[in-house]
Amino acid sequence: MEDVIKQIVDAEKQAEERIERAKEDAKGIILKAKEEAKLLEKEIIGRAEQEAKAIIEKARLEGEEEAKKILAEGNAEIEELKVKATNNFERAISAGVELVRGS
Repeated sequence: MEDVIKQIVDAEKQAEERIERAKEDAKGIILKAKEEAKLLEKEIIGRAEQEAKAIIEKARLEGEEEAKKILAEGNAEIEELKVKATNNFERAISAGVELVRGS
């Protein structure tokens, strides 16, 4: 009978030891999973930041190109207006001269 009790006690001890090892293993797995999750999060955030920078840079370059285009169009319009103003001024001078001659 004592042998049976001793076997039961030993079996319980072994079971408790296995449970404790399983708990420790589980803690280790959880810690490892958390570390891997943090690394993955860092990687994802890094990629997202790079993509955001690329998008911003692309938009900046597109904005610069658009600004250059608008500036060129504005300069062309200014030149056109200068030519028209010069022509109008010359016509006004000519008209003034004709008035003076005609008087």
